[in-house]
Amino acid sequence: MQPVLVRTTSSRRRLVRWIVGVASGVLAVLWIAVLVLSRTQILRQQLVATLNDKLDADVELGAFEVRAIPVLRIHGDNLSLRLHGQQNPKPFIEVRHFEVAGGVWDMLRQHHRFRNVQLDGLRITIPPRTPGDKSAGSHAVSSVVGAIIIEHLEAKDAQLIIVPKNPLKEPKVFTIHSLDLDSVGFDRSIPFTATLTNAIPKGEIATQGAFGPWVKGDPGSTPLRGRYSFDHADLDTIRGLGGTLTSSGDFTGMVSQIDVRGTTKTPDFSLDVSGSPAQLDTTFHAVVDGTDGDTYLKQVYAKLVDTAIAASGEIVSEPGIKGRTVKIDLEIADGRIEDLLRLAVSTPKPVMVGELVLSAALLLPPGPQAVVDRMSLTGRFALRHARFTDAGVQRQLAGLSRRAQGKKPDEPIGPMTSDISGRFAQRNGSVRFEDLRFNLPGAAVDLTGRYGLRDQQIDFIGTLGMEAPISKVAGGGLKGILLKPLDPLFRRHGKGVLLPITIKGSRRQPKFGLDWNKMFK
Repeated sequence: MQPVLVRTTSSRRRLVRWIVGVASGVLAVLWIAVLVLSRTQILRQQLVATLNDKLDADVELGAFEVRAIPVLRIHGDNLSLRLHGQQNPKPFIEVRHFEVAGGVWDMLRQHHRFRNVQLDGLRITIPPRTPGDKSAGSHAVSSVVGAIIIEHLEAKDAQLIIVPKNPLKEPKVFTIHSLDLDSVGFDRSIPFTATLTNAIPKGEIATQGAFGPWVKGDPGSTPLRGRYSFDHADLDTIRGLGGTLTSSGDFTGMVSQIDVRGTTKTPDFSLDVSGSPAQLDTTFHAVVDGTDGDTYLKQVYAKLVDTAIAASGEIVSEPGIKGRTVKIDLEIADGRIEDLLRLAVSTPKPVMVGELVLSAALLLPPGPQAVVDRMSLTGRFALRHARFTDAGVQRQLAGLSRRAQGKKPDEPIGPMTSDISGRFAQRNGSVRFEDLRFNLPGAAVDLTGRYGLRDQQIDFIGTLGMEAPISKVAGGGLKGILLKPLDPLFRRHGKGVLLPITIKGSRRQPKFGLDWNKMFK
């Protein structure tokens, strides 16, 4: 019987040790729970004090609860932070509900460390920098990497609101679908990833980078850097434009002044003037004022089909006016007129082909009207070796060139191309031309007038100068002999014939005529 008694005694000892161990564990957990729960008020005070000190803000906190069993969690409601001296009525940060998870020992040690923080109803309102405040930079916390306070922070369906410096301008609102921050600390650069919706043009932006260290007293000066991608942006949300834009690039700087370099691709860019879509690609360098969303285009290199365009300018908001005004200076050194006409005229083939040189200033204010009615475009242009694609128009020009040179109908005249140059000003849906000069072999046309972009109506007056005298322009023969005495009457300014002319009607059926009121003046 002795072995049975030994086994029974040993089993009893193990049972006693197990009971003692479980009881000790339960007591330890209860002791920790009591200890943690007893520090609830202290943790609340420490949270408020830390946010107040590190963010230079007045902190308000609603409900605050610590749960130690079964997992240590902190819950809070209605957290708001208002920057010291802030003039904007909205708090800098608002959180409807937050939940914090962390290890017990991390919670109990002097410098708390949290594994995960989840925010619901996050709303960040970036106020404008106070005018004349030159001391904000001195409030920046140390850039030396310190303790991590939160290992991971995430927020869903948050809002970022940027208040402009000008109180008459509308705030810029971004809807942030997801925001993830890692290794969060006040004295460090914090990695982040985010996805958000851009309102105009409407599309989704995905971005990742780093934010911080935090600048106390002037959050707009907090450093920022990263990369972005802007996919499937709907240009139809900008009145008068069309197409789907894709963009990607890098950004650096601070919230109040972001330096952006990137590219855009729009395979189906269009204007609302009945033109056809065209491929538009750009490479750009811009500076964005994050406090009001104004964008300053330092360098833009665009390619419309096969035409290279260099541009610079700004996209800014005006006081008291909703929307933004586009101001751009552009240059085309070696382009193709058919690429630009593709956007303006809807035809199976371009109206004209030729080499284009252009210098222009574009002004596009906001408003409900179509782009063609709001846009102002002024400048100079020159076309070299231009040729109309319509065979009928080319035959008429060939006939005019042949008569202007005094040649017979069966005589060859060589290649039929033209040089065209002039000044233009587009406003209110029509283009006004000045000093419009149209050269053909043997002839020169000087015109002033307008062309309607919507109704495609032409209304020009000017002069037609021809090398040959009127007797040869008439075709020679008996008619030429009869007109011979009139040659001196029509000869002016070194031309064999100088006639006042008018061109009126539609683009498809222009009507050429003589201005008899000026014929002999």
